[in-house]
Amino acid sequence: MWRFNGRAKRSIGRMLFHPNVVHFPIALWLTSTFFDLLGLRREKAIFREMAFWLVGLGLVGAAVSILFGWTDLLAQERQGVATGVLLRHRVHSWLAYSSTAAYLGVFVWRWRTEHRLSPGALLLSLLGAGLVAVAGYLGGEMRNVM
Repeated sequence: MWRFNGRAKRSIGRMLFHPNVVHFPIALWLTSTFFDLLGLRREKAIFREMAFWLVGLGLVGAAVSILFGWTDLLAQERQGVATGVLLRHRVHSWLAYSSTAAYLGVFVWRWRTEHRLSPGALLLSLLGAGLVAVAGYLGGEMRNVM
């Protein structure tokens, strides 16, 4: 973040970075869940491996998205954002954190079991997919308001 005349400026204009990077963890996680479901139909190790690594890459992307989400929110708060947007952001954040926690659980579980898909890991993966889908929808709606 660069400082210019005492105000936080990350780029020219009012560009927000979070909306540009958040698509990566969402896509990676939803694709990993697809590979999990595909792996139920076909017993091939490649589906389990792909799902595992997609979740891991999604976790890296989520960390970047969370960082940019908070820096963008703080910049918006300084400019004066409506209370309704802040409340909506809180719901969006907790859904996103919950999906991140679910996929972190999937990643650790599968790491310890050599990428095997257990019913618990599949349930966590499906839960994470649902949570990230709702969080993404709310984030998109919030972005339209801002």
